[in-house]
Amino acid sequence: MRTFTLALAATVAASWAIDRASATDRIPAFDIVRNCSAEVAAVGTEIADCAKDETDAKNELDRRWREFAASNKQTCVGESSSGGTQSYVELLICLEMSSGEFLAGKPQIR
Repeated sequence: MRTFTLALAATVAASWAIDRASATDRIPAFDIVRNCSAEVAAVGTEIADCAKDETDAKNELDRRWREFAASNKQTCVGESSSGGTQSYVELLICLEMSSGEFLAGKPQIR
């Protein structure tokens, strides 16, 4: 019985680790229309502007997803999905900041 329990625990842990790893292998599917509708209601921006920004960020993530570390992807996906909204723009900025790229491309303020 003890061997069965240990084997079951190992199987559950392994499948959890695989699920977590595969979650960082692909870009999450965010609902751009729903996110932009909420943003328009809260901030008053135009849906077309929001949708363009989100689509541009998603396209950039499509091109560069493999460049980012799995731990950063996991953290940033969680952060960009908090509060009921999901934003590719926030996800991209989080990943760039986590990798140090965001500051590397900008002139330093002295």
